[in-house]
Amino acid sequence: MAVSADCQNSVYPKNAAGDLFPSADAIKGLLAIEQGTAGLCALLAQDLAQLYFWGSADIGANLAKSYDYALRSRKVEQWPYDLRFLRSAYVLAGLDDSDSAEEALRQFQREIDSGEPLRRDKALATLNQLLNILPPLRPIQALIYADRQYRQVIERPNIIAVLTKRGPQIRLLLRHEGTLKLAWARASEVANSKRDIEFEPALRGLYPEQAGLTAAGEVRDSRHQVWRTPDSAPDTGVLISRFIQRDGSLYEARCTATHLNGRWLISAAHCLYAADGSQNLVSLRYIASPLTLGNSISVAAVWVHAGHNPADQLSGDVARYSGSDVALIKLSTALAISTKPRLAAPSDDRAGAWVDSFAYPSDKERDSLWFSRCRAGLWLRGDSLLSDLYSLDCVSYEGQSGAALLQTIAGEPHIVGVLSARVHSGEINQPVFSALNGGIIADINLLIESGANNLKMFRALAI
Repeated sequence: MAVSADCQNSVYPKNAAGDLFPSADAIKGLLAIEQGTAGLCALLAQDLAQLYFWGSADIGANLAKSYDYALRSRKVEQWPYDLRFLRSAYVLAGLDDSDSAEEALRQFQREIDSGEPLRRDKALATLNQLLNILPPLRPIQALIYADRQYRQVIERPNIIAVLTKRGPQIRLLLRHEGTLKLAWARASEVANSKRDIEFEPALRGLYPEQAGLTAAGEVRDSRHQVWRTPDSAPDTGVLISRFIQRDGSLYEARCTATHLNGRWLISAAHCLYAADGSQNLVSLRYIASPLTLGNSISVAAVWVHAGHNPADQLSGDVARYSGSDVALIKLSTALAISTKPRLAAPSDDRAGAWVDSFAYPSDKERDSLWFSRCRAGLWLRGDSLLSDLYSLDCVSYEGQSGAALLQTIAGEPHIVGVLSARVHSGEINQPVFSALNGGIIADINLLIESGANNLKMFRALAI
């Protein structure tokens, strides 16, 4: 959509639209008009407020600048309806005092609890972007209070962010007992106290933890739409493989792939084979986020787990099929990425460890990005070659295959596995992921750093 100089059209989608961001061309047009316009009309100022809140590929987010444009978009002190989420974010950040912080948080909570997925996810997206803009968390050792008067102490709070610091008082946003709350701390206690408290992991997010099996043993759909990954999570995109099957038909596989660095990706090995197990590859390309044709990159080389054989799926040997379902993809062109992830084996074999993933499921709008937070439990133990398999208590569809599973270990997100397939057996009817282990991690590091010499866990695949 082009930007209208007479302010008849807004670039940014309406609150009820499924999109959150305009096209890259529309953003460039908006920036060009900003540079050449001395006086901005209200609608253009509104678009610029959103642009500087969300940022883009060309500019970083700037909360103060966003708020300045938002003020210029008002008419007789009335806030535009399409900036209602942003207005509440300004209030929480301490920039605006037209409403109380408590009411601003209640507005977000009402949207999250509305029962309408789009309203919920746009509210969550706004809050999560606010957290990305605010300064990074640092350890805070102090008593945290549920009231401004410091009368009610909150035990072991899970802090999301420091919102404001005004004089002797610090205002915090935290997740406590399943809901979002405001809390307060004395600045002097923050500086002097030796008391340890629990902190929100580095992969910060306000996504409700709704995974879990139903009474009938079915997995829940706890996915939330996101329009970009948070800064603390690795970049993702879509791996598109096209094959000629044995019967002559064309088959296309679309899987999620995750960046290990600018040139290397991790995904699932089964994404490199046709549905009938053949490997007559016609084309293999990776599309980086945001998913546009301009971000399509050719693949230079592929390595798959040495034990992977697509015939194991047809024979029902889940341990071998999913226990070897890891692939490494080398791009022909290196990309600039925001986060280089760490790798680790899962840190907890017990049921109930939280893992996160970002993927592009086939049952949702094409190329839309969805977040899942699930509980993982050890299902099958691997051996010296095959990986341990972990089951997940959340929904997974085609397209999500290959997504990296992230677990927070020692306060940092680590890739601990790759989403494989949904297993139907007498024991479970759940998605499973192939866990990383010491051998796989050693080979990944060796391959990335010095090439394919002496790999023990992977073999090159002809493409």
